[in-house]
Amino acid sequence: MAGINKVIIMGYLGRSPELAYTQGGTAKTSLAVATSRKKQDGEEITAWHRCTAWGRTAEIIAQYFEKGQMIYIEGELVYGQYEKDGQKHYTTEIYVKEFAFCGAGAGSARNDGHGQPSQNYQQQAQYQYQNQNKNQSNRLS
Repeated sequence: MAGINKVIIMGYLGRSPELAYTQGGTAKTSLAVATSRKKQDGEEITAWHRCTAWGRTAEIIAQYFEKGQMIYIEGELVYGQYEKDGQKHYTTEIYVKEFAFCGAGAGSARNDGHGQPSQNYQQQAQYQYQNQNKNQSNRLS
């Protein structure tokens, strides 16, 4: 059976990315991304999305993004469950496959003063991200 599992969101980071490493040495970054929409009565509703990036993508996001910045994410929905105190809990998160810099948010030390990440940071991160994808493709070949 074939299918498509693709999610696209663009929102603001609610906290700075949290970089950690698994016991096997794989980088993992957790993100909380806020998106909002307006109801018909004008009330704004904010939704929080739990996102996880892995490997070099995780390291780049942790290095170049911080709380308040806008980020574009493409990924896939991943569902999980765990048991705590005899009760099952269910989780939903987005595994980040691709990301991009967008208009930045409040207080970013890495922006150019006009709400955009400095071109140097953006080019360096994009270069590293593209090389990571090439290296992964070469390993699979």
